[in-house]
Amino acid sequence: MKTLSPRCNSCRLLAVVLVLLLGGCGSLSRHPKNGADGATQAKPLPHDYQQAVQLMRDGEYQAAIPALRSFADSHPELAGPWINLGIAYRHGGQPDKAQQALSRAIELNPDNAVAYQQAGMLYRQQGDFGAALESYNKALQLDPDYALAHRNIGILYDLYLGQPEQALAHYRRYLELVAQPDPTVEAWVIDLERRNKTAQARAKP
Repeated sequence: MKTLSPRCNSCRLLAVVLVLLLGGCGSLSRHPKNGADGATQAKPLPHDYQQAVQLMRDGEYQAAIPALRSFADSHPELAGPWINLGIAYRHGGQPDKAQQALSRAIELNPDNAVAYQQAGMLYRQQGDFGAALESYNKALQLDPDYALAHRNIGILYDLYLGQPEQALAHYRRYLELVAQPDPTVEAWVIDLERRNKTAQARAKP
């Protein structure tokens, strides 16, 4: 049986990279979209915020929270800092605060696919698979080429919802979108294809 940990570790690194800019509108896509809060703005980040982002990269989420919260409070118009704060709270074992932060990000920018993708990850960790599916689908509605959302909704279909055909479709789309090969997801595709063939063979009279 496949384990979840390799998938989660990779997703964690990718998720942090996505929202390092103020706007937090980047997506793992060949054609990323910029949202209303301007992920491409050139203003330099304050030193404390840069340190907080580095702490997130290093997996020190709890230590990053004070600076992230301070920056989010002082820049209430920006969704990106709230997304980063939601990530930090989620990995710091504070799901309620993570939900509040992500809800704030969505309130600030309801067209931010990254916020919905992160909400989907949070719901999945809490066992609310229906809400996770809804959030991932919303992210993909906003950005159909959001590769990480395809990867994570594929995991949801594969490991939690028992819908291998749906999982395969999203894994394949993810592989089409990423710039570099992903041997791990390629292996998942091979495994699912093999299992599907076995199931079909057994179903024949």
